[in-house]
Order: sequence, then structure tokens, then C-alpha cells
Amino acid sequence: MSIAPMQFRPECLPCLEGLVELTVSLASAEPELKGRAREAALAVIRREAGPGAIPALLATRFHRLIRELTGNPDPFRSRKEAETALLARLAGRVIPDPPPRDLAALLALAVLGNALDFFRTPEEISREVLRTPEFAIFHLEAFREILEQGTGLVLYLADNAGEQFFDLCLVQGLRARGWEVRYVVKGGPVQNDLTREDLEASGLAPALAPVADTGAETVGLVLSECSPAFRELYRRARLIVAKGMGHFETLARQPDPRLFFLLQAKCAPVARALGVPPGSFVFRQSSRITSTR
Repeated sequence: MSIAPMQFRPECLPCLEGLVELTVSLASAEPELKGRAREAALAVIRREAGPGAIPALLATRFHRLIRELTGNPDPFRSRKEAETALLARLAGRVIPDPPPRDLAALLALAVLGNALDFFRTPEEISREVLRTPEFAIFHLEAFREILEQGTGLVLYLADNAGEQFFDLCLVQGLRARGWEVRYVVKGGPVQNDLTREDLEASGLAPALAPVADTGAETVGLVLSECSPAFRELYRRARLIVAKGMGHFETLARQPDPRLFFLLQAKCAPVARALGVPPGSFVFRQSSRITSTR
């Protein structure tokens, strides 16, 4: 079934406004700074929200303003530390020792980490991570077909800090099949997304190495803002695994058979774009997404 890329919906507005409020509250305790940052961020939403807008790109723009106006380069640092500790504990309960080798099982483990969300409580996250995932869309055979054609470079686009504990088994499983896997983090702090610093603090950097970063601080991936080095990696990759809704929002407009989205559809607009119920787990090849342009 063909589906349209993510579009701005009325439900996106309160979500973005809530993200502004959360980010401002984390960025500063100073009322005046918070007020200036809040107003500047809300002005971005008022000016740019509407048909054709991509929520992840709006979030990137107002996150930059909030960081600049408050002087806080990483407002979500404490949240990321707490969420990383939570997912480390949950991974210890969920991931078997030794981990599975079966590709379907590895994808199921990896997608569980994407249940992490800054609008969910630790109890809600734990409940989601500890359940058995059932994929509403599962393009395993298309993925396996590419893997069986030979070897090459896989880019694994990480999402939230903490998910690395669930990504590790899939990364290692792909490497065991002879593929060169580059684990990709953000070029700097943006909301609760994983950076090199976050990865190193978690202790998993050596296990996931070699690690690359995008050279950019964006929600999702905006190739025009990435470093030349990363754009070259992206050009020569034979497979790209993109975790999370931000990557779906920013990349689904450019169908690419190399690209597979791995996520939980945690909001109604993303679920509607994918054609699945909210809360569904998805592993979908991008080439099966129809552009509306």
C-alpha cells in the first residue's frame, strides 16, 4: 500500500507548543530568559506552521533559538541521563544473553528502544518497552534481500539517548553478516537525541564504534545541513536504517530503496501517514512511500 509522507496536522500544534514549554523549563530557571525564549519559539510556530510544514523542522528551528537565548547548549542533558539509565536497566531485563541472531528478533529488540519519548513518564516507557512488539508494517524480506546481495556500508541513524542499548544487538548482527556498519549520532545537542558525548557517557561507544556524526544539530536528518564527510557516507551507503519519527518526518519525502524506517508511531499524524494505528511498531522501506510533490 502506498502512503503519503508526514504532513502538518492540527494535532501537531499543541504537541509543538508543549515541546516548547518543556524545553524552556529545562533550559533555564530565570523567568525573564524563559519568557523571551518561549515567545521567540512560539513565534516560529505561528509563522511557519501550516500545510506543507514538517514538525521536526519547526522543532529544530525553535530549539536553536531556545539554546541561544537561554545560553544553555543542552537543555535536555539531565533528561537524557535519566532516560539512558532507565533504558539501560530495561535492556538488561529484555535482551537475552546471548542475544538472538535471527534478523526479525534483532529488529524487534531495536524497535523497543524507540518507545522512549520525552512526553512519556518512566512508567509508560517501561510498560511499552517490556511488551512484545508486533509490527504493523514489517518489510523484513525487502531488507533481507538487500543484505543477501553482498556487503557494503550500512548507516544506522540513531534517535534518542538511551536507545543505544537496544540498537547494539542489531548493529552487531549486521556486522556479523559481513556489513560495515557506521552508527550515526547527532552533531550536537538537540532535544533528547543521542550525541557522541551521550554515547560515551553511557559506556557503549567502544561497542558501537566506528561512530559517525551528522555534523548538524537537527531533529531528524537534513542533508543540506550535514557535514561534507557525512554527506559522502550517506551517498555511498548501500543500506540506511533510520530510527524514530523525526527521521521519518524529514526523510520520507525522498523515497529511497536503501532507506528503512524503524520506529514506533507515537502520535496520530505519524501513524496516519504510515497507515497504522497509533502506538504501532513499523519497519518500512522508504521506496514504498509515495511523494505528494
